[in-house]
Amino acid sequence: MIMQNTNNAEHTLLLEIGTEEIPARFLPEAVVKLKENSEKIFSEYRLPYNSIKTYAAPRRLSLIAEVAPLQEAAEKEVWGPPVNAAFDKDGKPTRAAEAFAKTHGLEIEELTKKEKGKGTYLVALIKEASQQTEHVLSEILPKLILSLNFPKSMRWGNGSLRFARPMHWILATYGNKKIIFEVDGLKSDNMTWGHRFLSPAAFEVKDCRAYINLLKNNFIVLDSEERKKIILDGAKKLASSINALLIEDEDLFQHVTNLVEYPVPVLGTFPAEYLYLPKELLITVMKGHQKYFALHDAEGGLVNYFIIVSNTKRDNAETIKKGAEKVIKARFEDARFYYEDDKLIPLKERLEGLKKVIYHEKLGSLYDKSLRIASIADFITDRCYAGQGQFEQFKEDVNTAALLSKTDLISGVVGEFPELQGIMGGYYAAHDKYEETIVKAIPEHYLPAHSGDRLPETDIGAILSLSDKVDNIASFFMMGLTPSGTEDPFALRRQALGTIAILTDKKYNLNVSELLEKALNAFTVDNKEAVMNDLVKFFEQRVEPLFQSKGYPLDSISAIIHFVKDRPFYSLKERLDAIRKLKEEADYDSFLLAVKRVNNIAPKDGYESKVASYELFEQDEEKNLYKAVEALTPQINSLLDDHKYYDAINALMTLKDPINIFFDKVLVMDKREDIKQNRLSLIKTIRDIALQIADFSKLA
Repeated sequence: MIMQNTNNAEHTLLLEIGTEEIPARFLPEAVVKLKENSEKIFSEYRLPYNSIKTYAAPRRLSLIAEVAPLQEAAEKEVWGPPVNAAFDKDGKPTRAAEAFAKTHGLEIEELTKKEKGKGTYLVALIKEASQQTEHVLSEILPKLILSLNFPKSMRWGNGSLRFARPMHWILATYGNKKIIFEVDGLKSDNMTWGHRFLSPAAFEVKDCRAYINLLKNNFIVLDSEERKKIILDGAKKLASSINALLIEDEDLFQHVTNLVEYPVPVLGTFPAEYLYLPKELLITVMKGHQKYFALHDAEGGLVNYFIIVSNTKRDNAETIKKGAEKVIKARFEDARFYYEDDKLIPLKERLEGLKKVIYHEKLGSLYDKSLRIASIADFITDRCYAGQGQFEQFKEDVNTAALLSKTDLISGVVGEFPELQGIMGGYYAAHDKYEETIVKAIPEHYLPAHSGDRLPETDIGAILSLSDKVDNIASFFMMGLTPSGTEDPFALRRQALGTIAILTDKKYNLNVSELLEKALNAFTVDNKEAVMNDLVKFFEQRVEPLFQSKGYPLDSISAIIHFVKDRPFYSLKERLDAIRKLKEEADYDSFLLAVKRVNNIAPKDGYESKVASYELFEQDEEKNLYKAVEALTPQINSLLDDHKYYDAINALMTLKDPINIFFDKVLVMDKREDIKQNRLSLIKTIRDIALQIADFSKLA
């Protein structure tokens, strides 16, 4: 219900909800919901609108929209009683008809009759006249405010209203006139407040077009994108002043943007002696505790400077700087204490401590978890690396890394900063003089941590990551804790995608069923076959959107989805690439027709057919097809062994003409049972050969 753009103050609605500071993480969703809910309510109340803009700052949610001056008129039908109940045998209205008419303010004569289903009913046509928008707004704006939900809400005073934080004022004007209403005893007005400390007095908004500039004059930058730009540009300029670069962190930018109303970046420093601490630890302390931005030099090393975003005038920068430097030094001192204390206990000695930490009540301790990772890792190593140089040493290193992979979870630093799991394990492993491959593998075993994240670079890191993820997926499925709908509390979907990505990247000649079988062997599972089926289906469901996101069409993915269970994942991509090339061939359609003719008549799975016998063939067309199939079978099998899927398809395509001639000239369903079965066996052989490449019947 869009109105023509007028850009006229007379048609401009301004709503501002003033509150105590709303948590920064609530604001991005709140500003979206304010817009969505307003669009929904305006449409519901037949108010044509245009250009709804919503804004959020720590102490206010604002909406500016162009809304038509009049509601749209409407007419609706209200169905009443059946006609045979509304009138007696003499045609006189009954009480049912009279009550229905009275309810809607109509005379009996004004009611109409309409058929619905097998009956005829009385219908009242209710005309809803349009009202002035300013009168309608006083009814709908409270509903709009109350429609906003937050991850957490609170109630204050003696009121019953729940909101993110206590509301202190409501500004509401239309055409620069006040819209009067109440929400939980709080009356609307045309007054607003500036910055809590820099401009604490209330002021009147007489012209809605000046609203944003009025706020800016009172130290409120309403637009979050503008606040973000101020922060980014100012931080980069400060970093450049000391020949450093800003470490750009989108999550931190968004959070800080929603923490301040009047952003002023300030450069701070800390003693260089702390730079020996792990880079990630320093950055996490600055970001996690203080919301400061870290800086690095051209080589990527941290510098002993940081940037604070204050919420006050630049005149106060020195005071802000001194306070921030004092706080960050104390935080770094705490971090140093934990780090130095952690290094006193070698990772190997922490293994015993893992026995005291429950991973899950049904899955044992972290120590049990580590043993399962080590067992799966040993299986992968034997399957994928046996016969390579220094295999025994490599296998020993894999086992060492697997057992140490979770030991940093009981360290002081990770206890304080859980997001550093694995990263700190790598530092502690380096301190304990382990091989570089082990040092790198410990943090890498958590990769990829999110969609689009990097994959493990080292072989040991890839093995550990697969082992950890497969153990997680299999064990939670075994307990029935599977993802449902949008719920996935253990991030099993993400871990499945990570598993597929690593198996594809490393080209391990290993299928997911083998991995899952190995993982489940660690438990006593009563319904193991059912769990395995669910797990394979779970991976199949991940493959479809994954390959679609990479540009492969759905029909091609459907043609190779049956390989998920017992073929390496990297071969799925190779088959898809082969199908993509096939679709570019001029003979694609005619080849597909021939293959589908085979599939249409081939015996279904479970049919026990004998090997076709040449002696039972009577016609040249079936003999020629048999000879062609017999000659091609070893060639196609050899090409499949070498993963030359496109070449295998090309070889299969040479059967196109013999297949079509066979179906045109030969009656498969002969009355003689042995002749019929022999021909069906030949057809089934062709289908089975084709299915080794792809299920071409799924292709469009």
